[in-house]
Amino acid sequence: SYVATVEMDCSANLFLRHEEKTAFRKPKKKTIPTVLITGCLGAGKTTLVNHVLESKGDLRVAVAVNDFSEKSFDTEMLRKNGRETKMIDLSKGCICCSLSDGFQNAVWELLEESDSNFEDVDYLIIESSGVTDPLLVAAALDQRFGKMSRIRLDHVVCVVDAEWLGMAWMHGHANDNKLLMSQIKTADLILLNKVDLCPRETLELAKEAIKKVAPGMRFQPCCQGKVCLSVILEVEIVGAGEGTVSHDPSDEVTYTVKNTCQLPSGREVITSSREQSGSTHGSFISYVFAPNRPVSFIAFQEHIQGMLPHGTKRIKGEISFAELPTSKFIFQWSGNNRVDLMEETGSGMHGTSTSLAYISEQDVSAKNVDEQFSMPIDSKAVQKLVMAMKVALEDDPWFEVLKFPASAQVSNDSLVVFRLIGSDEKATNPYNLERLYGIDFDALNTEYVNLLNGRGGTHVFLPVRVQAISPSGIPRTIQGLAWTPRIQCEDLSCCIQGMRDVATGVCKRHLGHIRQCNCGF
Repeated sequence: SYVATVEMDCSANLFLRHEEKTAFRKPKKKTIPTVLITGCLGAGKTTLVNHVLESKGDLRVAVAVNDFSEKSFDTEMLRKNGRETKMIDLSKGCICCSLSDGFQNAVWELLEESDSNFEDVDYLIIESSGVTDPLLVAAALDQRFGKMSRIRLDHVVCVVDAEWLGMAWMHGHANDNKLLMSQIKTADLILLNKVDLCPRETLELAKEAIKKVAPGMRFQPCCQGKVCLSVILEVEIVGAGEGTVSHDPSDEVTYTVKNTCQLPSGREVITSSREQSGSTHGSFISYVFAPNRPVSFIAFQEHIQGMLPHGTKRIKGEISFAELPTSKFIFQWSGNNRVDLMEETGSGMHGTSTSLAYISEQDVSAKNVDEQFSMPIDSKAVQKLVMAMKVALEDDPWFEVLKFPASAQVSNDSLVVFRLIGSDEKATNPYNLERLYGIDFDALNTEYVNLLNGRGGTHVFLPVRVQAISPSGIPRTIQGLAWTPRIQCEDLSCCIQGMRDVATGVCKRHLGHIRQCNCGF
């Protein structure tokens, strides 16, 4: 019989479709390093993100902001400092309620956009709302499949008001704040913020609280969220050798993102457990007070210092005052009755309207707030008190009384405008101090007004820019403070002494190096 023999070619062509697998293959999907910033209302999360945007160098950063209120003021503020930064607005709710919808879709769009331009985003910063439990958010970001699988969660940073935590620990009710305890335990880094407003003993109590609640947790004290970028992001400075430090602020820093991140073991246990703790924000209510008009500064002080609706946890937004019709301020109020006001000079906010977002545990309508702001004011009593305060400050060598020019359309009868110039021991012409010693009185008074408002006192001071004439006749703009004494407080000497107490530390930091002799030798 005849048997056919067939030779089989068992060799493999290793170069088959080689070009498609190498030169023309699709680039590998990019993984975006991410940091989640959490913390209670008013702890300083947005301030920290602002600091990152100001010091990021050439690092390309995208920011996702979750604001519980209906209007995202945080996003507007961040856009001013990061005009070239991608912003994802997740307002009108809690981030943990939209993990399967809005949040994941927004991140997915960012990833797809990054794919089209592979070098578009280096880092993603997520700022969660102060009413959000970060446990569910961190678990969603740690997913290995689906839309979130390309997110590399490097750190969970919890920002804490150091004084609030220290006082709560001292009185034994820190553990009652279940939300804060969850935020601390979920994080792998705690930033004890606002240490400039915190006594040393209270700061030690805050450190003790962290060591007890989360043993082994990394924590770092800071002021206004100012920390080294490498502390919260997995980045390193390019070309910086060991022990190399640059003290030149003009040097542009170049960062590079690390390829890998050592995930803290403590957080891995928490996020992988996927505890179904549920949402903790159910008791919070958000509403916006927007009268579309300037409000009275006197009524504003009365509202903030003694007439806030019960259960108010946070207020933020933009506000205009009838006494200063040409100015607008960014306003924030948080625990311990702390106020933060910044005069708006950029183009991010327009008009003279007022719009404030309240976060509260009680159901209070904007109508009730409007009634408080509309209370009648005894203008004659206010003018009398303002005049008496001006006379007292003019006789005090610590302060210099200022006056708005007529072109500013400001009622000088309803406001005391002044600035801090030094103590009675070193009283001299501030312009000479600037010339001889390079004293920056604008920076001095900016720090002064922040401390006055941040200490939670009975008065609110406005940071204002005032046109003045130097001794050489050159017009210039200087930093001052505007204030209207509250009608109930008639002890002016007590007010001035309180202002001096705060001024002592500021003057020591800015004027402490000046010699007693002012001759310049």
